[in-house]
Amino acid sequence: MFFSKNKNLNTDFIGKMLKYVQTNKKMLKGKLKMMNKKRLMAILAAGVLTATSFNPVMIKAESVSAEEAGMAVPADAAGMSVPADAAGAAVSADEAGAAVSADEAGVVAAGDGSETAVFSEDGTPVKKTVKAADINMKVQDSYDFPFLGLKAVLPEELKKQIENSDMLMITEEEWNDDSTGFNYAFFHWNKLTEEQKNEDVNLLGTGYEDWLKSIERVGTLGVYSKDVIDDLDSITGCNEHKELGTSEDGNYKYYLSINKDAESDLTDEIEKIETTITEMTAFDPSKSVFDMPAENANPDAENVGAFETTDIDGNAYTEKVFSDYDLTLVNCFTTWCSPCVNEMPDLDKLYQEMKEKGVGVVGMVIDSVGEDGTTDEDTVKKAQILKEKTGVTYPLLIPDAGNMNGRISGLSSFPESFFVDKDGNIVGDPIMGSRSLEDWKAAVEDALENIKAGE
Repeated sequence: MFFSKNKNLNTDFIGKMLKYVQTNKKMLKGKLKMMNKKRLMAILAAGVLTATSFNPVMIKAESVSAEEAGMAVPADAAGMSVPADAAGAAVSADEAGAAVSADEAGVVAAGDGSETAVFSEDGTPVKKTVKAADINMKVQDSYDFPFLGLKAVLPEELKKQIENSDMLMITEEEWNDDSTGFNYAFFHWNKLTEEQKNEDVNLLGTGYEDWLKSIERVGTLGVYSKDVIDDLDSITGCNEHKELGTSEDGNYKYYLSINKDAESDLTDEIEKIETTITEMTAFDPSKSVFDMPAENANPDAENVGAFETTDIDGNAYTEKVFSDYDLTLVNCFTTWCSPCVNEMPDLDKLYQEMKEKGVGVVGMVIDSVGEDGTTDEDTVKKAQILKEKTGVTYPLLIPDAGNMNGRISGLSSFPESFFVDKDGNIVGDPIMGSRSLEDWKAAVEDALENIKAGE
């Protein structure tokens, strides 16, 4: 089981959710187009999913507990400050280890603290709305999208229109069927009337898509696979397209598009957008193509490398923490993830029962380090409370500056675990989500067999 709760509409949380949605889009009854993160936060962050092996399926939000269901987890929510009452975070002695009910966990807080939406059995939101103006993207001096190989600078007048919500700026992306790349990804700008700014956008069924069709498309800027170039009119909602260039590998083209039927003073601003085409960063299916790549991420690292860090009590640790055991389970978790916290007692039982067989356990408190790379002392205190409450005896470490040779950067779920041998080599495939004690024992035995087979 794996889980996340998020209070901030402006995070990379959604990038992680895209992987699960794209993988299961047939189950979700139709191809899902990836909208901007704020809209996805309203619709997807509220989703309740359960994981059977690696194939999440939708379940009724109001019918099961978080412990039973296992909520979907985006890794980039790590480092955020999420209130316990809004997030279901286990942050105090009383809350630590307590399961969050699905109806609580299936509701995401919007910027004003209001609820937004939850998913139903077929994957559609079942309640609540979002204000049209709140969907707008944040205005920036410039935009840089390495996965798209695109940089953009908006003209001042267009930025003012977005800030005033006279113009709505949203992103949309569609991945290919096997999630190895994208078919298209673009910004689109839409005119909003005063009445439309304050509309409650219905998230039920096709409410969002119907609403989007009701507002006036002005223009788009995007990247398109050669396979979809003939469909630009229907994809973009525009009828005039200016080719800006081609990707280095020749597989994608860049277009600035406008709706000739829109007001000329609006389309003129779209045409003033300054663009720069750059080399594309390799596609990462754990992120939205509008996200920034994780710094120093090395999910395919074969060894954790040399490192120095401390545990949450200030004791020094290095890579030699692994040398005492033939095999060590490294469990990456956050203090606000209820399934992570709920499995900690079982992980300690695993440690107690199997350490004589040469098996160790190490916990990595991922949210104990902020985005600026400094230790978050408040989170460390929460982790200390969790340690006391759950009674775990294995070490809970603060991530080192190199994030274990990049292995724990850009994680795609919480909890995420992997095995390390006594020489620091990473063994086998990662394990996404929490497990029962018996499942962990079976996983450990399999890993030990793999080590013996490789000797």
